[in-house]
Amino acid sequence: ADISGYDIDPQLVKFAKENAREAGVENLVRFGVRDVAKTSHPGSYGFIVTNPPYGERISDKEELYEIYSKLGQAFDGLDKWSCYVISSYQDLPKAMGRKPAKKRKLYNGMMKTDFYSFPGERPAKKAPAAR
Repeated sequence: ADISGYDIDPQLVKFAKENAREAGVENLVRFGVRDVAKTSHPGSYGFIVTNPPYGERISDKEELYEIYSKLGQAFDGLDKWSCYVISSYQDLPKAMGRKPAKKRKLYNGMMKTDFYSFPGERPAKKAPAAR
């Protein structure tokens, strides 16, 4: 599996690496510092699972809208991919420019959040190998 983890904040990437090490998966995940606007991948199909800022660290609602808008624009370039977002930001669908297929309530610690599902196209099933 090609698993990558990114954040624009180098300190948060450092924390993520430490958490991966403690979980014993540090060799399975590639980490880097990257703006969400630079999200890309050469693969045709894949998944994005993200837990972007909710507004707890960012008090400027315009900045939050811009972050989610950039995520939506980056996702446009990954048209067969699926995207799953955990957030308490209520304007997420509008900012991303798309309607989620599902929105589930959940809690991140004590904070009420939503889990948004934006499924992409599924790859064609491969025919079984001839015997």
